[in-house]
Amino acid sequence: MQKLTNKVGPVISKETDFVSRLNAIVWDAELEPREFEEKWCQLVNEHNLEGNSWLSTMFRKRRKWIPTYFRDVPMGCLLRTTQRSESQNNFFKRFENAHGTLVEFLMRFQSAIDVQRHTQKQLDRNDDCTLPQLATSLKLEAHASKVYTNLCFLDFQVEASASICSLSVGGFTPPANGVELIGIADARTQKTYQVVYNSLTNDAECSCKLFNRKGIICRHIIWVYSGKQVHTLPDKYLLMRWTKNAHKIRLYGPHGELIEDFDATDLRKMEMCKLWSEFYVTISVLKNVSTKDITDLVDTLKQFRVKLNP
Repeated sequence: MQKLTNKVGPVISKETDFVSRLNAIVWDAELEPREFEEKWCQLVNEHNLEGNSWLSTMFRKRRKWIPTYFRDVPMGCLLRTTQRSESQNNFFKRFENAHGTLVEFLMRFQSAIDVQRHTQKQLDRNDDCTLPQLATSLKLEAHASKVYTNLCFLDFQVEASASICSLSVGGFTPPANGVELIGIADARTQKTYQVVYNSLTNDAECSCKLFNRKGIICRHIIWVYSGKQVHTLPDKYLLMRWTKNAHKIRLYGPHGELIEDFDATDLRKMEMCKLWSEFYVTISVLKNVSTKDITDLVDTLKQFRVKLNP
C-alpha cells in the first residue's frame, strides 16, 4: 500500500480521495469478503482504473494479504512487517561491540537477555500487585481487570468503554432452545452486527469476529452480556496467554522434561558468567604463558563444561 500513490499517479493520489478510501477498505477487517470485493471494484470503476495492471494484480492476490480473508484466523501476536526483528536488533545494539572477541560477545549477549528477563519480571510483579483504573461501572470490566495482564486489559477496556456509548439494539429474534439472535447497531461504523447468544451456556459469537482474530471479546458481546446480567467472563473467552497466571504455568521441553524455574536458571547463569570471566582473564595472559597458566586454563574449561552440562 505504500506504493499506491506511485502506481495510480500524482493526479488521482493528490486531487481525489481515492487513496484514503482504498486504505479504509483494505484495512477494514470487519468487512465480509463479498463486501470488500464490491467496494474495491466500485471504487476502482469510479476513478476509471480498471486498466491499471498493478491494481489488477493486487486484487487477484487479495486472499494472500487482505485482512478480511483472515477474519477467522487467530492473529493476536502476528506482525505485518519486520517490526519484531528490527526491534530486537535495536535492543541488542545497546550491548554489542563490533570489535569485541567471541567471549565478550557471549557475555554481552547474556547481559542483554538478563535485562529482558528483568523487565519481564517487573511486568509480572506489576500484574500481581496492582489493578488498573476502571473506566466504566461494568462488573465485566472489574472482573477483567483481575484476570488479564495490565497491558491486555487496556485492549479490553477500549471495547468495554465503547459498549456503553455507541451501541443500541438493531434487531431481535425470539430465543429458540435458549439461542437468540441480537442485532447491535454500532454508531461508530454505521453497521449492525449480529450476536448469537446461548443463555444455557453463556456462549456468544459476534459477526465482527474480533475474538477469533485477537482473543478478546468485542464491544457487541460485552453489551449483550451486560444486558443479560453476566458479570464474569466465561472461561471459554479467557485465553490463558493474556492472563496474569500465564507466567506461572509449568514449561516443558520438547521431550516432556520439566524446564527449570527462573530462579535456578538465574543462579546457574551467574555461575557461568563468572566462569566466562575467569576464562577470559586466563586467555588474556597467554602471551607470557607458563605451566601454571595452562593448568589454570584446563581447570577453568573443565569447570565450565560441568556447569554447562551438569
